[in-house]
Amino acid sequence: MWVLVCALCVSKASAEELKIAVGSSIPPYIIQSENRGIEYDILKETLELAGYRMKARYVPLARTLAEFRSGRMDGIMSTGLDDLPGCYTNSHITYRNYAITLKSNNLKIKSIDGLKGKRVIAFQNASNYLGPNFKDLTKDNGLYREIGDQNTQSKMLFTKRADVIIADKYIFQWFSRNFAKNNGTENPVVTYHELFPPSHFRSVFAKQEICDKFNIALKTIKESGRYNEIVRSYGVTVDGDPLVN
Repeated sequence: MWVLVCALCVSKASAEELKIAVGSSIPPYIIQSENRGIEYDILKETLELAGYRMKARYVPLARTLAEFRSGRMDGIMSTGLDDLPGCYTNSHITYRNYAITLKSNNLKIKSIDGLKGKRVIAFQNASNYLGPNFKDLTKDNGLYREIGDQNTQSKMLFTKRADVIIADKYIFQWFSRNFAKNNGTENPVVTYHELFPPSHFRSVFAKQEICDKFNIALKTIKESGRYNEIVRSYGVTVDGDPLVN
């Protein structure tokens, strides 16, 4: 199917180059050292199908908007903000944060209140990102911690130094796979508790024409099956797949 879709792609030589501001490395979404990742690949291939060639420029988050406004960038890979200049594409990537526990612990967590009294390890700045109810839970809570290294999150869950970790599904599965590989064993089975709404991210471009072409190409990539093919190539699961470690 993807062979037929790619027949629509223009040659790279004739494609217009777009300088795209890309944020910090967040495996498996963006792997800066290898110029790849789930989101990176999706954006790159969608733009190619739309007739453009992506030139990634890795920019600290604080500088992204300034670079775009100045005209030094033609677009921003993704944002959750809704008041930026330029045009917005349809959502091309969705982050899904879960409360994740060991299945063997048989924890039934159906709401944020269910996290009370448990050792919770979340990603950095989660208390400001996951809504007011979660923020209230974290206040003066000696059992709650945030850490920047999400690889450490997986280790703490699997070694039972945490009862619950809060993590994006793809990020957790990516680091879990590495944990199992490094230890030469299978990871314990986990349970995903869906407590938080998904976060849909969109690209922003300077010209409406780019957004229009991008949206058409994104729809084509999704309908062809190529979108899910990219996601699965990083060893993670898409919607409808069984949720694995």
